[in-house]
Amino acid sequence: MAGSNITNFDILKDCLDLELIRDLARLNDDAFRLNLACYLCDLMGGLTPLPTKKHKVVLASELLKNGASEKRVIELTKISQSTLKRLKNAR
Repeated sequence: MAGSNITNFDILKDCLDLELIRDLARLNDDAFRLNLACYLCDLMGGLTPLPTKKHKVVLASELLKNGASEKRVIELTKISQSTLKRLKNAR
């Protein structure tokens, strides 16, 4: 749009998934902190230079520690099979 005053703030505000944030608020503090950080990295990934994979790897590692299946970890984090194998070998 020519002459538009849309800012990164406007884009971010419009992308917020309030239902997801409400669901996250029901988690314990550690789970909430980790999931919210991942969510924010995903939201701001196109707006500011942030690592695009690190938060997914941290989340995948925590899910594996908590006994999540490999299929579920990949489904939730969208990491590759090779990254999952590296995480499992590091444990």
